[in-house]
Order: sequence, then structure tokens, then C-alpha cells
Amino acid sequence: MTAASGVVHEEFHSEKFTRAGGKMEMMQLWVNLPAKDKMSPPRYQTLLENDMPSVSLPDGAGRLRVIAGEFGGHKGPAKTFTPLNVWDLRLNAGKTATISTPEGHTTAIIPMHGRALINGTQAAGEAQLVILERSGGEFTIGVDTDATLLVLSGQPLNEPVVGNGPFVMTSEREIAQAIRDYQSGRFGSLPDSG
Repeated sequence: MTAASGVVHEEFHSEKFTRAGGKMEMMQLWVNLPAKDKMSPPRYQTLLENDMPSVSLPDGAGRLRVIAGEFGGHKGPAKTFTPLNVWDLRLNAGKTATISTPEGHTTAIIPMHGRALINGTQAAGEAQLVILERSGGEFTIGVDTDATLLVLSGQPLNEPVVGNGPFVMTSEREIAQAIRDYQSGRFGSLPDSG
């Protein structure tokens, strides 16, 4: 979802899940928009698993699903306002993968299951964040057991960021306007569930 100029939304799971229960895992990412795009119309993108290329890694290391951006000539289905990569990396026990991100990108790695060793020196456990230097190029991720990691990289915006609750803009004035727009109903409303 791109909130952009504003939208009221509700996050929920299926009625079947409500009745039967089960295990649900979720990772929610907020990606800042460039100032010039903050007032774009809101939009929603449905991203289905079959739409995401899954790339086999060399030496049986595992697989990488491309959600956004590009990896090994495969493009992810998510449309973004600035260059960024969102990769779902599944590594097999005892394996190491060599990954490359563009020079100048901020790169972050988050193990979701298992532990990882980044560049042979930086250990990271589940839900820990590792941020690499912006030099870009190759880095390694090694694991002792099967692991699932989120690998993110993006071109820095180099713009001010001002946040207040769910609102993210580039100035206090813009935040005040966003709050007024929300309070006046400009973002829309949710249907009455009662």
C-alpha cells in the first residue's frame, strides 16, 4: 500500500483464520516517499507469491524471492517510487551466500528465523537489524541452521523526515496539514462494522 496523500485503512486476516486460528507471521515495512511524491494518490498493490521470482543461489545455498527491485536479472512485482530492493532470503544450514547491492544504497539485513553471520564478523539473531556501510558491492551471509532473512537496500532520500503518529512528512507544517486533512475526513473512512 502507498499511503501517499492519505488513506484510512484496516489490516485484518481472513474470516477462515479468525475461526480456525493458526500461525501468522508478518513483517511490516514503512518506506518513506520523496517529498515530491508525498501527495501522490494513494494506491494498493496485491503481491501474490506466484508473482515473485524465486532465484536459486549457487552451491545449493538456498533461494531468494524478489519482492521489489531486482536480483540476478529477475524483477520483483512491487512498484516503488525510488530504487530499492526487498528480498526474502532462505538459506540452507551450513551455507553461505554472496549477495551484492548497488553502491550508495543503505543495506539492512534482518534474520526472521535462525541466526546469521554477516561478512564473517557480524552475528545477528532473530529480529536483529544489521545495517551495512553504503559502499555497496558484495557481502556474505552465512548460517549454521536453516534461516530466513529479509534483505533490504534502498537509495537514500537525503531529505528531512518528520513523524507524528502514522504521519511522515518533511516538515512540522506538513505534519500539521496532514493531521487537519485526516480530522476533516479527507483520507476517507472505514465502514461501520457494528
